Amino acid sequence: MARKKTSKSNEVLNWKPVIVDFDGQGDFNDLVGFEELDCYELVKDCKGGTVIVGKDKPASAKPKVKKKEKSENGSNKKFVERMSSVSENSTENHKEMKKKCLKRKLDGTVVTETKKKTENSNDTEDVDLVNLQDTDMSAWSNLFVPNSVLKALKAMDFTSPTPIQALSLPSAIRDHRDIIGAAETGSGKTLAFGIPLVHHILEEKDRIKSNQTEFNKDLPTRPLWALVLTPTRELAIQVKKHLEAIMRFTDLKVTVVVGGMAPQKQQRLLRKCPEIVVATPGRLWELIEEVCGEPHLSQVSNIKYIVIDEADRMVEKGHFLELKQLLQLLNRNEEVRKKRQTFIFSATLTMVHGLPQRLLLNKKKFKLTQKEKLELLMSELGTRDKPKIIDLSRRVGTVETLTEACINCTLKEKDLYLYYFLLMYPGRTVVFCNSIDCVRRLKNVLDLLACSPLPLHASMHQRQRLKNLDKFTASERGLLLATDIAARGLDIPGVEHVLHYQVPRTAEIYVHRSGRTARAHREGLSLMLVEPQEIMFYRKLCKTLNRDEILPVFPVDHAVLTMVRERVNLAKQLDVLEHRHRHRVAQNNWIKKVTGEMDLDLEDEEDNFLHNMQDPNEQSGDVKQIKVLKRSLLAMLKKPIVRRGTGGSYPTKSGRLVSPYVQTQTKAVIVVQGDVAENKQFKPVGRRKKLCRKNVGKVRH
Repeated sequence: MARKKTSKSNEVLNWKPVIVDFDGQGDFNDLVGFEELDCYELVKDCKGGTVIVGKDKPASAKPKVKKKEKSENGSNKKFVERMSSVSENSTENHKEMKKKCLKRKLDGTVVTETKKKTENSNDTEDVDLVNLQDTDMSAWSNLFVPNSVLKALKAMDFTSPTPIQALSLPSAIRDHRDIIGAAETGSGKTLAFGIPLVHHILEEKDRIKSNQTEFNKDLPTRPLWALVLTPTRELAIQVKKHLEAIMRFTDLKVTVVVGGMAPQKQQRLLRKCPEIVVATPGRLWELIEEVCGEPHLSQVSNIKYIVIDEADRMVEKGHFLELKQLLQLLNRNEEVRKKRQTFIFSATLTMVHGLPQRLLLNKKKFKLTQKEKLELLMSELGTRDKPKIIDLSRRVGTVETLTEACINCTLKEKDLYLYYFLLMYPGRTVVFCNSIDCVRRLKNVLDLLACSPLPLHASMHQRQRLKNLDKFTASERGLLLATDIAARGLDIPGVEHVLHYQVPRTAEIYVHRSGRTARAHREGLSLMLVEPQEIMFYRKLCKTLNRDEILPVFPVDHAVLTMVRERVNLAKQLDVLEHRHRHRVAQNNWIKKVTGEMDLDLEDEEDNFLHNMQDPNEQSGDVKQIKVLKRSLLAMLKKPIVRRGTGGSYPTKSGRLVSPYVQTQTKAVIVVQGDVAENKQFKPVGRRKKLCRKNVGKVRH
C-alpha cells in the first residue's frame, strides 16, 4: 500500500498491509483487505476531537478496513460497520494483553507477567538491588559462590549460609567431591547442592565457549548437565523454584518432569534443552523408555552431576523401582561414573532402628550402625571413593525450636480433640493421617464443622493438589489434611502446628512430618493423638529418637471440651447419614441403568434383598432427616461458646468488655512450654477416676 494522509493531520503515516487467509469460508465478497498502523498515538485537538499523530516507536496496531463504494442495497455499509467494530474490540483486547499477560506454568499455577524483558533487563534488576548495596555478604566470601549466584542471594536477603551450606560448599565446589549430607529439616539443604550445580555448569559453559573450534561446532550447545531426583511431585516443583531463584542472573534453564501432568507439554519444555532437569523417577523413566525417546534425555547416561534428595526414602524396598533402572543406566559406563559428582541429602540419613523382637532370635540378623547404613547407601547409589560426609542431625532427630506434646485419648475421641485444638488455637495447621480414607472422612466432618479443610493425597489430580497447596499457603488460618506425600521437603512458610492424627509407623516419618513447622529457627508445635492401640508404635518411636522420657501431655480445658462435644457428635452422625445416603443413591442409579440396558424387570423382594434399594418415600425421609440435622448443627455453630461461671446481664459489668467466645491469644507452643516449666502433672485423658469433692466441677474426664 502507498503512504496515507489523515484528514485531520498533515503527517504522513505508514500503513502496512495485513495478509488474511479466510480459507474460502464465509461471504467476504465486498472485503478488499486490512491495513495496520504501528506508529501512532491519539491526541486531542483544539476542538475536542482526536487526531492521529505519528510516533518514533511503535505503540499498538490499529486495523483499518478498506472498503469499496456503497452498494445499492446498503449491505456493504453494514458489513464494514460490523468489521470495524470487531477490529476495535480486538485492538482493545490486544492492548490489555500487552499490558498484562496470564501465563500458566508447568506446576499448574497462574502467574501474572508483564511485558517481556528487553536487552537492558539486567539494568532494571540492578536498580532493584540499590537498596541492598549496604547488605553485608562477607559470610559467603570463602565458599566459592559465583558472583551471579551471590547477587541472587543478596536479592533474597540470604546474608549468611546455614551450617550445612558452609560445610558442603567448599568441598563440593573447590574439591569436586561427592557430598553426603544429613541435617535437620529446614536447614537449607536445597541450596547446599543447588549452588555447586550452578557453579560447575557455568564453568563448563565458559570452558566450552573458550575452546570452541570448527571441529566441535556440531556438539549440542545446551547439553544436559545435571539431574535432580525427588520422591514427590510437590518437592520437585519446589526444588525447581529454588534453583530458578539463584539462577535469575544467569542464562541457565531448569525444567521439572513429574507425573500427573501432560507429558506432551513436558516434552516441549525439554526441547528447549535445559541444563538441569528436576524429576520424579517414574515420569523420567517413562520418557526415557519411549520408542522414539526424548532427544534431550538421551544424554542422561553421560550427565556429570546427579542429586538424590530424600535418599533414604528413595532407596526403600518396594518403592521407586524406576530408580534402580535409572541407576543401572547411569552407572553402566564406569569411566563416566568416576567423573560424575553425586549429592545425597536427607534429614534422616543416619537414623538407625532397633530390630523387632521376632528377629532378635535370628543370629544372622543384626542392627546396622550409622557407618554401615551409609556404606550400604553409597554402594546402591554408586558414589565415588572418599565422599564428604556431613552429619548435622541431632540426637533426638527433631529441631531444637520444635515443641512436642501428645494427647492420650480413645479412637472415638480423636475427632473431638482435633476440633477442640483447631477451635482454641487457630493458625496455619497441617494434620497428617496414615491413609487416604482417613483424610476423606476428616474432610467431611470438618466441613460440617465449618473448619474449611484442604485435602492433599495421592489420589487427587496434580493440578488440584497444587491448587490446595497455594490456598493453604495464602491463608493465615489454613488447615491442610494430608498423607505422607506432604511430609518430606515441602517448605510452607508460617506453619504453626503439625498434628499427627494417627501415630506414624516409623521415626523417619515423624521427623519429616514435624519438620513442616519450626523451620529456619522459628518456633512450632508437633502434637500427636495417641489411642491405646497405638501405644506400641508410640513407644518404639520414642526409643528410636533416643527420648529418655515420653512426650509431655498437652494441657486441655475440659470445660470447653465438654461444650464442643455435642457439635462433634452431631457432625459425625450427619456424616454417617450422608455417606449412607450417597452410597444407596449411587447403587440404585447403577442398578436402574443396568436393568434398563438389559430390559430386565426385577421383583421388589429380589431387588431389596440383593441391593437394599429404597423406595422414593424412604429416600425422601433420609433427605429430610439430613436437612433437619444440618439446620440444628448450623444453629449450634452460630451460638458462642460460653464458659461456665460467666453470668451477669451486662457484658461490661466488670468494667471492661468481656467476649464470651472462646478466642485465646495464647499460642499452643507457649501453653506447652509453660506447663512443662511448672512441672504440672496431667492425668492421661481417658482414665476415669473418682474425683474428690473439692475437684468436682474443675476437671472433667
